[in-house]
Amino acid sequence: MKTLVTHINPHLDDIAGIWLLKKFHPDFKDAGLEFVSAAHDLAAKEENKDKVFVGTGGGEFDEHKEGLDTCAGTLVYEYLKQKNYIPKDEIMRGALDKLTEWNRLIDTGRAPASQMGAFSVQAFIRTRDNSPETSKKSVELGIEILERILVVLKRRQRSAKDWEKRVEFTTKFGKSFAVVSETVDREFCKEQEGDLFLMYNPKYKSVQFFTPSFKTDLEPIYKKLKSLDPEASWFLHQSHHMVICGSASAPDSKPSRLPFEQLVAVAESI
Repeated sequence: MKTLVTHINPHLDDIAGIWLLKKFHPDFKDAGLEFVSAAHDLAAKEENKDKVFVGTGGGEFDEHKEGLDTCAGTLVYEYLKQKNYIPKDEIMRGALDKLTEWNRLIDTGRAPASQMGAFSVQAFIRTRDNSPETSKKSVELGIEILERILVVLKRRQRSAKDWEKRVEFTTKFGKSFAVVSETVDREFCKEQEGDLFLMYNPKYKSVQFFTPSFKTDLEPIYKKLKSLDPEASWFLHQSHHMVICGSASAPDSKPSRLPFEQLVAVAESI
């Protein structure tokens, strides 16, 4: 049986290296874990094809060497790419590139301060009690978090692709965009420098009008939609900067019967 070895109380980049090997290298899918006291020479003494050190020991995947500006997760990722274990899929590659670079910036101390505080992933993933049992739990928690981050980043990659087919138009609210996508969300829209966004999700047949400005009131859009499509489950958010009909959180909502083009026309008519 294969074994992956890292130091007790592992960092996020060590966990990322373990996760990548278990996820993408078929020989390590079911690898066991071993935790040791951090050292620079253990790999030379103990490492072999069935026992691989990550983030410690002085082996191939230990970044603690003179002149290196990287982390264990990145070393593992580059190795897996070189050996063709990482899928060629553009969405997956783009997401993994962003994840590993984010991890490298954190490990090398170059990430923004906001990602290093008490509410950061790396802060609560390390309990610092120096026990193998808790270290194992940290790895398990870290792997679950990394899996979820990967899902989010893949969605972001798909959103960027969908955004290429956006419709741009002008309304009284300012620069406006409409897009058909299963992944574009408000957070993505906030980065696009627009004043009004219309998102139509074909999977759930859901509609959302959104403005990033709390000074803009979307109630006129809500009233127009209610008059045109009274049976649909239109909802005006209490902030008045969102008008929603259906979502993944409301599967019992009655969808709008208005086609995408008419939804755009509603915004233009206000």
